[in-house]
Amino acid sequence: MTTPHHAAPERTRSTPWLYVALGVVLVAALAVLGFFFGGSLLTQMTSRAAEVDETVAVGGEEAGVSVVAPAGWVIVPHYFGTDVVTLRSPDARLEITLRVPAQPLSMVDASGAAGVEAAESLVRDGKVPEGALTSGLGSLFWIDESPKDGLSVRHGSYEYGQPAAEGQGAPGVMVGAAAVSSPGAVSPNASVLFSASADDLDRYRPAIAQILESIDGSVA
Repeated sequence: MTTPHHAAPERTRSTPWLYVALGVVLVAALAVLGFFFGGSLLTQMTSRAAEVDETVAVGGEEAGVSVVAPAGWVIVPHYFGTDVVTLRSPDARLEITLRVPAQPLSMVDASGAAGVEAAESLVRDGKVPEGALTSGLGSLFWIDESPKDGLSVRHGSYEYGQPAAEGQGAPGVMVGAAAVSSPGAVSPNASVLFSASADDLDRYRPAIAQILESIDGSVA
């Protein structure tokens, strides 16, 4: 008697494109995680406290500026470039962020942009509800000053919370712009957008003024 032979079941072939697609998705996911978490980790790792008064460059050679970080202040470079630098006071209650745009802006445009960026940051960090600062931005009282030859500063400020304790001012933010110009120049050589956030803004105004007055056009 002849035993019938049954055909072996045909194996299902796995298309290599499935693995390719999964690989692309995995790489993309890792890239996104690396951008947000890796960059933040790198920022923390490269932060340092100035042992003495230290000159810090912000921006490139053509349109950059320098600012002096006083001894004890923490210098926080931003991982996505040298166009943004944050200085944090020794007690960690005041942060001043300076950004140099690719092209110098007028004082009006630069200060307005600084105000919008600061408001978006406060909303993003959950310090104020979305839309709470929209009306306030348009009604800021701007103050124009010239702390020294070649440096012009335009700033305004607003408070966004209640005093934390009796005798302590409310948290707030000062925003604005600084322009560095050569003697006799019609337009600035460089402009800087800045925001200074503190849990007691009035208390830290002298420290903010000290930092802003140190801005210079040389990045050497």
